Amino acid sequence: MPGGQILGIAERDLGPGRCELQVGGELDLWSAERLQAVLQRVARDNAAVVVGLESCEFVDSTGIALFLQVRRQLEDEGGRLVLYGCSDQVLRVFTVAGLADAGIVFASRGEALAELTAVE
Repeated sequence: MPGGQILGIAERDLGPGRCELQVGGELDLWSAERLQAVLQRVARDNAAVVVGLESCEFVDSTGIALFLQVRRQLEDEGGRLVLYGCSDQVLRVFTVAGLADAGIVFASRGEALAELTAVE
């Protein structure tokens, strides 16, 4: 049975080599393939990818694996993936999975963008 909330993805160019995605709804086994296609395309065209999760209500292990995969892909090429704006529920999942302590999850968009600037 598919997840409850349809995954929404909005994309915004942040300048040369930078892109921001806003993800809303539920990121689970049934929706991860759609986000994977967008993230992989964006990661091919950009060194820095910022993902806003303010409207994302749920992330399961499939979503976590996807973020780790794209993070590794970008870092192997000198790029960076950062996430921000997690709900308490999503942050708890990220904390249990070790993502919150991996230096890619930030409280605000400003903090996430500052992190990208710090590593350039």
